[in-house]
Parts: sequence; C-alpha cells; structure tokens
Amino acid sequence: MQTKTIGIIASIIVGIAIVGAASLQPDSEINSLEKNAVDIETLNVLLENNERVFVVDIRTAQEYQSGHIVGASHDALDSTTLEKRVNTIKAKLPDVVAKYNFVLVDNDETFAKEASKSMTELGIQTFYLDGGMSNLSENLISSSQTVIDSKELMEKINANEDLYLLDVREPEELLESKIDGVVNIPLSEIFQPNGMDGIPNDKPVVVICGSGNRATIATYALAQEGIDFQVLDGGMKAWNLQLQS
Repeated sequence: MQTKTIGIIASIIVGIAIVGAASLQPDSEINSLEKNAVDIETLNVLLENNERVFVVDIRTAQEYQSGHIVGASHDALDSTTLEKRVNTIKAKLPDVVAKYNFVLVDNDETFAKEASKSMTELGIQTFYLDGGMSNLSENLISSSQTVIDSKELMEKINANEDLYLLDVREPEELLESKIDGVVNIPLSEIFQPNGMDGIPNDKPVVVICGSGNRATIATYALAQEGIDFQVLDGGMKAWNLQLQS
C-alpha cells in the first residue's frame, strides 16, 4: 500500500509540474532537458482529464498505424517541417501557443527529446514521452492510412466513396481553386470551442490545405476527438498538378 501511495503522489507531482509549465512565457529558458519528460501514467491522466495537451506521434506512418496512444495525431517531423509547423502554429493559433502543451512521442525518445527542446526554444512549450513507445503495448489503437495522395483521392471521389472533405484554408484561398464538395473550416476555427462540431467521426475525413502543412496541424485537434483523418499529400498544389496530368 505504501509503494502504491508513493507512486500516486509522484504522478501527481509530475502532472502539476507539467500543467504549471503551461504558464511559462515562450522565451523562458529550459535549464534541464530532463524536465521536459512526461511518463505515460501522467500523460494518461492528463488526457483522461481533458487537460490542454496535444500528443503528436512522430514515428513513421506505418508504426503509428500499427498502434498508437489514444488521442495522438501523426506527424513525421524532421528539421524542416518542425520549424514550418512551429511558425504556422505561432502565426495562426496564438491561443494554442498560450494555453496548450505539446507532447512528442517516438520509439525510444531520442528524436522526440531533441524535437521537444527545439520547439520549446522556438516558443511552443513541448514535452516528450519518457522512454518512448518501445515499452508500450497496452491501451494502444490502430488506424488506417494517415495520408492520401491526389490520384487515390480522385479515384475515391469518382467512385462516390463516402468521404468528408475538410479544407482548412482561408475562404479567399478557395476562390482560386478547390475540390468540389469540400467543407471549409479555417485552421484557426478548428481549434476554437465547438470548432469541430459537424465533423463526422464515422467516416474518413480528408484534410486539405495548400501544401499539407496546415492540414497536418489540424489533425492534432481531430485526433484528440477520435476523428479518422487523412491528410491530402501535397495539398492543393499536388491536386492541381494531378488535374493537369
């Protein structure tokens, strides 16, 4: 009983530390990278209590599809896409930057640790899952593909498959080109209270933007709500090229 009590107290202490970190200013200095580690027990508590945290699985698409933490989105970050994501989140989603924490997940924490440090230094409070996914096998869920290319999407549309096409660009961008039948909810609205009302959770949701950047960020929120998402690879740029081929 004493061991169990100590474990519970320790988890609560870690959770308090993480939630408290949300009040850090974007330019606050993280003196020890180890302070950015989150254990799976604490993360589960935060998710169950609907705390303001987005979990982003940065492993390969195949690994994510085979089994991931409930509520985690997928984003195979690298040095280029990481900075692009951060810049977009800071520009388009200031409330998310101010009020939310991010937790990155990989196999053994190696890249997630470095990526979380980079994101924090760039102004978004980010943690990593201590130990990664390598030792986790329980309470994981599988998923279908997380990315769809233009050719496959076109084939599905022509076959009248039941899809929900979600375009997260700004309304004026759709005036230039759009896919017939899309529902337009700009990225900033997706992250607002009730911003995802009306988005179904019983069919694939194909998320569309100009290049795939904003669409991927939108999946952070969609995954948290259990919505089956697929990002249009290359966005409208790739779609328009497919139309010309």
